[in-house]
Amino acid sequence: MTVFAVEYVYADDSVELRNEHRPAHREYLVSFVNEGPVRVLASGPTPATDGALLIFAAESKAALNEVLASDPFSKVGAIAEANISEWNPVIGLLKEFSA
Repeated sequence: MTVFAVEYVYADDSVELRNEHRPAHREYLVSFVNEGPVRVLASGPTPATDGALLIFAAESKAALNEVLASDPFSKVGAIAEANISEWNPVIGLLKEFSA
């Protein structure tokens, strides 16, 4: 599996929309914590940039893109951009997931 860092950039004026859909967004992400072709390794807000950072292990970028497109935040237009970078953690708790 490959590790990917995903930076969510929230849509302008989407605070109320995100607050409304946050429970569904979190429930959706939690469903990818266990084994599978796409796994959430970490996720949380980045308050300084009013966005979020999500770390995934995925069999392919295409599989990851499918998961991101089905995120409730994506479906309601709360995300302006999802910047995806392949990442190779070599130190720390996530190194076991690197290629």
